[in-house]
Amino acid sequence: MTGQQRAARITDVAREAGVSTATVSRVLNGLGTVDPELAVRVRRAAEVTRYVPNPNGRALRRQRADVWAAIVSDVQNPFFTSLVTAVEHVAVRSGISVMLCNTDEHLDRERSYLSTAVAQRMAGVVVSVTSEAESDLSALLTAQVPTVVVDRRVHDFTGDTILLDNVEAGRLATEHLLALGHRDIMCLAGPSGVSTTEDRLQGVRMALTDAGLSLDPARMVRTDLKIDDAETAVRAALAGRRNHPDAIFAMNGPLTTGAYRGVQASGLRMPDEISLVGVDDDRWTQMVSPAVTLVAQPVDEMGTRAAERLVARAEDPEIEPIHLLLPPRLLIRGTTA
Repeated sequence: MTGQQRAARITDVAREAGVSTATVSRVLNGLGTVDPELAVRVRRAAEVTRYVPNPNGRALRRQRADVWAAIVSDVQNPFFTSLVTAVEHVAVRSGISVMLCNTDEHLDRERSYLSTAVAQRMAGVVVSVTSEAESDLSALLTAQVPTVVVDRRVHDFTGDTILLDNVEAGRLATEHLLALGHRDIMCLAGPSGVSTTEDRLQGVRMALTDAGLSLDPARMVRTDLKIDDAETAVRAALAGRRNHPDAIFAMNGPLTTGAYRGVQASGLRMPDEISLVGVDDDRWTQMVSPAVTLVAQPVDEMGTRAAERLVARAEDPEIEPIHLLLPPRLLIRGTTA
């Protein structure tokens, strides 16, 4: 810290005046009808706090296109389909269009879409990044494009984030398998560098440690986030049907699909010979027999809350950022026993 006093924010004015930030915004921008006494209090608070509105920021906001970008890492993953659908429901009610951008887990595509959002002066961005360490949202922040990060963390982003409690998701799945007596658990995970994967693994390790166990490195299997490659990995792990794990935790939706197929191809019976816990309550998981035990994410809530945050930030760009961790749910079905 240099000791230099930071510039006053609209929240400081609201606190000083004892009103909401929305009221401050209406008074200072001459919008709507505000009680004259409140208006006097707001203007006096602005003087006391030495608040100076940013005319350049307001000009930029007035020039925004009525379009949001929804940038996701795999549009074929039903989780992201549901997420974007929830975002779009809120957008339509607000007179906003949504442009869907699929990075397919490629950083170069992500950079291209982020540049497009800036160049086209989009009204907001909802983004699930490709990499916690390597994704860079600084161009959005510099251009003052309202941004909400969902699903995956970004290393240096301090704005609005709406995520699943992924550590708890890993813990829930593992504690369920341990309670059933399983001790030889295979973890089918995505590549390192994705925060959802690493947080779920942390939850797995925490649950094993609490039980006096540790994760066998031989049972830690990483693959990319594609169904076919997940199936191949599980087939290889179960080949020969000797010394196979007694349970599998597949850590996202596509991995769950691949794991289910891989177990079926091995000839092992679920749950008699091997248990499976997946992630994401996709429709197929209830249509198959046995139905899949899984950790469900509140994907509709995640998308809705992200979109509502963009609406709120359009009304008051200086509101404090929120950081939400939504709780997962364990749905016990037929693939565990």
